[in-house]
Amino acid sequence: MSVVLNGLSIVIPIMMSLLWVATIFLVNSLPFTKRNRNLKIKSRIVYWTSILSISIGVLWLLLIVGTWIFNGWIFVEGIVKAIVPLVLLGNLPVLMLALPQLRQLTGNHQGKLSVDTKIKASNPKLIIPFLAAMLSSGLNFYLQLFAQPIDPSLLEALSWPLILLLLLFIPSFFIIRKYERAKEGQDIWLTGWKRWIKSFSIIGMMILLLISIFVVNVQIGINTSKLPPSSDMMNHDNLDEGGGSQTMQGNMMHHSPQIHNSMVEVKNLQGETRAPADKKFTLVAQQKTIVLQSGKKINAWTYNGQIAPQLHVKEGEMIEIKLINRDITKGVTIHWHGYNVPNAMDGVPGMTQNVVKPGGTFIYKFRANQIGTYWFHSHQQAAEQVKKGLFGSFIVEPKEEVHPYDVDATVINHRWRIGNKAIMAFGNDDQEQKKHVKPGQKIRVRVINGDNLSRKYFLSGADFQVTSIDGIPIKKPERLPSHTSLQIAAGGRYDLTFIMPKHPVQLGMSKFQDGDEPITNTPSLLFDTGFKQVKSDSKSEKKIFDPAEYGTSVQNKLTKTQKFDREFYMIMGNRMGFYDGKLNYLWTINGEVYPKTPTFVVKQGDLVKVTFVNRSLTEHPMHLHGHHMTVLKKNGQKVRTPWQTDTLNVQMGETYEVAFIADNPGMWMDHCHNLDHAAVGMTLHLMYDNVMPSFEVGTKSGNIPD
Repeated sequence: MSVVLNGLSIVIPIMMSLLWVATIFLVNSLPFTKRNRNLKIKSRIVYWTSILSISIGVLWLLLIVGTWIFNGWIFVEGIVKAIVPLVLLGNLPVLMLALPQLRQLTGNHQGKLSVDTKIKASNPKLIIPFLAAMLSSGLNFYLQLFAQPIDPSLLEALSWPLILLLLLFIPSFFIIRKYERAKEGQDIWLTGWKRWIKSFSIIGMMILLLISIFVVNVQIGINTSKLPPSSDMMNHDNLDEGGGSQTMQGNMMHHSPQIHNSMVEVKNLQGETRAPADKKFTLVAQQKTIVLQSGKKINAWTYNGQIAPQLHVKEGEMIEIKLINRDITKGVTIHWHGYNVPNAMDGVPGMTQNVVKPGGTFIYKFRANQIGTYWFHSHQQAAEQVKKGLFGSFIVEPKEEVHPYDVDATVINHRWRIGNKAIMAFGNDDQEQKKHVKPGQKIRVRVINGDNLSRKYFLSGADFQVTSIDGIPIKKPERLPSHTSLQIAAGGRYDLTFIMPKHPVQLGMSKFQDGDEPITNTPSLLFDTGFKQVKSDSKSEKKIFDPAEYGTSVQNKLTKTQKFDREFYMIMGNRMGFYDGKLNYLWTINGEVYPKTPTFVVKQGDLVKVTFVNRSLTEHPMHLHGHHMTVLKKNGQKVRTPWQTDTLNVQMGETYEVAFIADNPGMWMDHCHNLDHAAVGMTLHLMYDNVMPSFEVGTKSGNIPD
């Protein structure tokens, strides 16, 4: 229901505004109609146009009520508090004042209009309500497009009716003045060009007022949206403690500087670094022309001149990765997506380190305590750098594999751009690639979605199991039939396992993603035994995999607790606005974009619940650094099998309740992993109360994370 409301929230105000504009022109022409018969026709048109517009408004109100019932109060709270009163204030006077006045003009008189009828047709009770309805519909459109209130204060809610009254003041003054003069017997019935000049002069004053308000708002929007040249990434003015006990950060806000002595800086949260490295890697960030399987050439930014290099380590090993920036002008870092490293190793420029500039180096060192499938990518201007190729896979094998696999393959999906065309590829392979295997072998395929959008994958030719999601093993995974579709979030990872039959098995993907440009090619991985091929057909999908209904539930503190130490809300929306001084389509959290989004503050050991609410027009893969989230509820209902994830895809109109244990001190990003959304501010930060920033973001330092 919320999806329908979102879709119509722009269309309905436009329709109502256009209808009211047409109506107000007809109403203004009524006193100048020459014959009663024509007056009657115009009055009927005005009447039924008004009824149509009000009916559309009633439909909009019913959609709001339906969304409230089916999706919850949180989806409509801002609309009900800020926009509905405005619309009612603009439309009710039409029903209560204007239409009864209009009916007095629709008698059966013949001949020319009398002066008395002209005076009735110029009554402010007839004209001003239509003007108010037109302006309220226009303000409704503006609010839906540019503001999208989430939880407005009383002052914010009252401000828009006051603006409506301000806009009505000038035209109402002239309308009332003209009416009073007409009643006094003065000849106000201008004809021809004189009437049009006067009408346009009034309209011109209104337009001038609207333009003035618009220009002021634009200038304010440009100035207030500009990112500071230097800041510490923490919103000191909007600390959210989640309803829990006061934190050190909160005390600092209340003028307790002595607390600084008991705090630790991000740069010192390095974990265990003294032990010698068991494995060492070097990753050189460099520009390189790569050739795809199809022969197409791409000017890429790479690690070690490769697309998606793989780092393979064993559980418990101390690993050391030396990053060298050869020629990436804007600098580079490495973020270990889904891997809960010590905070100083997280690879976020301006938060956990300074960006590595050309000729510079940085050492990442941590112990591989988590098994599973992960990936790494640059977090410096990630929307650009990941698209250009700065990513790879990070695989951590258990010390002892209980059930070893005969074949272990990794595919990392990516969307390349050549001109105006989008090309999907598994690494370098943008066509079918073959892997020769033997019947009866045990196969594991690690699927990593490195795209900005969720993607639908299919495994055809064999029943299979999903044995891991985002690096976390699934307990007692059930066997899924061939052609079960898997919708994997942007940044998400699934491990698929199956026993190889005699005939080929193919991993493929859908060509299209809702709301996305069409993909002209579909890469695939074919496990070939030399027998006749079985063509993958996405149209024959049998079911859609749902992790909330699969395997055995995760059992931990979070699934058992009845009361959390802190509870936060992340309400995702979208609106037009300015970001860093430029007009943009913004993706918001709690009505704001970074750096105005709140900073969530926790204490070490807290049990934390976060509710995701997607009120926007598209999906959002929400990624929390440094922690895994346990999914507890979807759309207000407990999931049958809670599971753990680090990147949760929240579709339009969905809500999720997730929880995590605050057991990894630091300052962490929590953002949409559609990196284009993060680049225009869909980011906030999780801050432990005893941690202080060490670095700064902005053009001054060159640290620009997204």
